[in-house]
Amino acid sequence: MFDPFRRRVPHKGTGIWPFVHPRPWDLTPEPGFGIIIDPVSVAQEAAWELRKAEWPGIAIMEDGFQMSLLDEGADVGAMAEAWFERNRPAVAAEIERRILGYNVDRVSASVRTAVTEACAAYVTGSYLTVVRVLMPEFEAVARTMVTKRSSKAAVDGLLRLLLETPMIREDPIETMSMYEFIEDQLFASCRNETHAAARGNVPNRHAETHALRSYGNLRGATFVICGLDLVLRLAARHLDFGYQIPPAAR
Repeated sequence: MFDPFRRRVPHKGTGIWPFVHPRPWDLTPEPGFGIIIDPVSVAQEAAWELRKAEWPGIAIMEDGFQMSLLDEGADVGAMAEAWFERNRPAVAAEIERRILGYNVDRVSASVRTAVTEACAAYVTGSYLTVVRVLMPEFEAVARTMVTKRSSKAAVDGLLRLLLETPMIREDPIETMSMYEFIEDQLFASCRNETHAAARGNVPNRHAETHALRSYGNLRGATFVICGLDLVLRLAARHLDFGYQIPPAAR
């Protein structure tokens, strides 16, 4: 007899949390059952594929595109590059809309202008301009939020602050694909060109700033523009929480 409440243990992975692994998912329903795909599970797996291919994700990626990244044998790197190439205006408009809504003037006097100019450059494919315009803003935020004592102390402190700031209702494909970029790559030190090259194709602030390697391409510009959005979002949240919490409760 059909029992809609019968608990089943899947023999293969499905698109329903927590049975995400292994892939390929078993999307063939048993008689009397339908397929429900959890978008967070799709985003988690799509983000994993994007990280392996060294690309970020963004919330405006269509559900169908995210699913296509999970196809067996998919060339995720080429697919991500083509998607961002097609959607440059939409990506720039979304990032600019978000960032200018974070009350960014309180963390950097130049970030509003920098973001507007970088987003315009992104649309036209001027990727090196995007990277070079936005890279200093990470340190500008750090010096405002943490310390003006030294660049290293500022960026190290900003990283710790961001990791302590809660992520609330973030889009999963963004946070799951870019969290490691913020935690492990963006602020990491590079000793020389060889060390910078060994870190891969994901932008590194130290390498770009000290001319050890440049990331002036679509991938680099996309990481920097999306990464600054995430950093500014968390910085704004930290300031908002600090303002809302009474001093005696801290």
